[in-house]
Amino acid sequence: MEVNKHNFEEYLPKISESISKSEFIAIDTEFTGLNLGDGTKNSLFDSIEDRYSKLRESSKQFTISQIGISAFVKKNDRYVAHTYNMYLFPAAFGPIDVRFMVQASSFEFQRRYDFDFNKYVYEGISFMNEDQEKQLMAFLKRREITAGVERDIDENLVQDVCSEVAEWYTKAEVGDSHTILKYDGTRKVKYNYVFHNELRSRFDDIWTSTDADKNLVVTKVTAEEKDQKTAVEKTESSELSNSLLGFRRLFLVLLEHKKPLLGHNMLMDLLLIYDKFHKPLPALYKDFKTELHKIFPLIIDTKHVSTNMIRMKLDLKFNSSLGLLYKVLSSPEGQHFVIHSPFIEHGEEFERYNHETYLPHEAGYDAYMCGYCFLRLCHIMTFNGVPSTEVVPCTFTRYMNVTKRFHNKINIIRASVNELDLTSSETKSQRPLVFVQSKSPSYQLNAYKLAREFSKYGTVDIRLQDKTRALVATGNIYCANDLVRNYRNDKRMYVQHYSRWRHSPYIRPALWTSVVLSGGLCLLALWSNRKNNM
Repeated sequence: MEVNKHNFEEYLPKISESISKSEFIAIDTEFTGLNLGDGTKNSLFDSIEDRYSKLRESSKQFTISQIGISAFVKKNDRYVAHTYNMYLFPAAFGPIDVRFMVQASSFEFQRRYDFDFNKYVYEGISFMNEDQEKQLMAFLKRREITAGVERDIDENLVQDVCSEVAEWYTKAEVGDSHTILKYDGTRKVKYNYVFHNELRSRFDDIWTSTDADKNLVVTKVTAEEKDQKTAVEKTESSELSNSLLGFRRLFLVLLEHKKPLLGHNMLMDLLLIYDKFHKPLPALYKDFKTELHKIFPLIIDTKHVSTNMIRMKLDLKFNSSLGLLYKVLSSPEGQHFVIHSPFIEHGEEFERYNHETYLPHEAGYDAYMCGYCFLRLCHIMTFNGVPSTEVVPCTFTRYMNVTKRFHNKINIIRASVNELDLTSSETKSQRPLVFVQSKSPSYQLNAYKLAREFSKYGTVDIRLQDKTRALVATGNIYCANDLVRNYRNDKRMYVQHYSRWRHSPYIRPALWTSVVLSGGLCLLALWSNRKNNM
């Protein structure tokens, strides 16, 4: 189901109901950019703190352009997917005027998959985070609307409306009403707020309202009546704030129900969701980790699950990329790899993503694929190696127990570790290191050339220590072993497994310094002892 700013208010209760009834929620986001340059690119040397810092900088500059939510509701022996695809566009009103960057390669990628940029700009649902909401509410409470471009409205139209009211006002009696601005289907909700405040401030004894057809109506009232109406009237302000809050209201529904939250390779998704709908990302990784686990107590990354299942070497060959994983698991072979696999279908009104449809990189469809793959993987994991006579239809609770080792572990690509664990201290670096040193001062190392030369053995990243020494981070131990073996007799450079004690530019000098100091102290002690004996 496609939801936009025009029907969001209508569908919000339905989406909320889908979330409340679901066993779990799968999400996916599309965004306007990925990295800000070489300084924020992924590296095998990255610690979790390094990676968080890089992604935080990117998340602050880019924004979410589309979000998909797929709520999987259990009905008897089947799972019914309620999938919503939503374009998002930041709110702009009063003090809220978000600036964000666009990366050409990201838009080019989205264009390749038929992303509708007109819907994004013209029909995107507004959103904001908690800090921005507080600014907005304080602004509305003060009822301050600045003039000119800041209130994003045609000032000539405002003046024309005020002039028409002034002409009517001179002839009107108390109780008379006049329709001043008919709704044409295009006027934004925030424009009504501007007109209400402008007219009420200019004319002491009129009241403005919006009729059933959303037309703007002015009525001449007494000063007492105006005071009474002002005290109780909150409708327009509430309508405006709800419109501007937009998707944040749905985000609060997710926080309220705290359903298991799924995504595929979802670290960037989580940072963006946190920053755009919750709070600005904290400077420290540990603070982000603590708060994220607080608002979403159970997160499952299907990239992490599938990557680990590949190591089980099942007869069913699948890839950990979402599209290929879905194609395998939704095939007849994938569905019946283990009998009694859960039946998954789309709910009524959600048939756009039928089984003949393939819309990769549309956020709603990717969210659905993620949830689908999770259920299939759970069933395979639960009954792998179990005789077919003992396989039975399975409860979701059992699936969750079987997958406990994957809970709250987020996949990290091309870093010093493979996962981010939200519930415990992080593991040490899992990337083997290789030390390279030139055999002659005349042969100087070049990071780009080394990377190009070594990459035929696997994924590598290079960090130069100086012109004659370098560290190489490898994707796995096999790549490291191949480098050491194949360069054993190289005439240009030594290539060895890295040893912190032998190769660190800091530890080895420190050791020699301690040796020299220790030796000096021993000599001093011997000399002093000899002097005392003389």
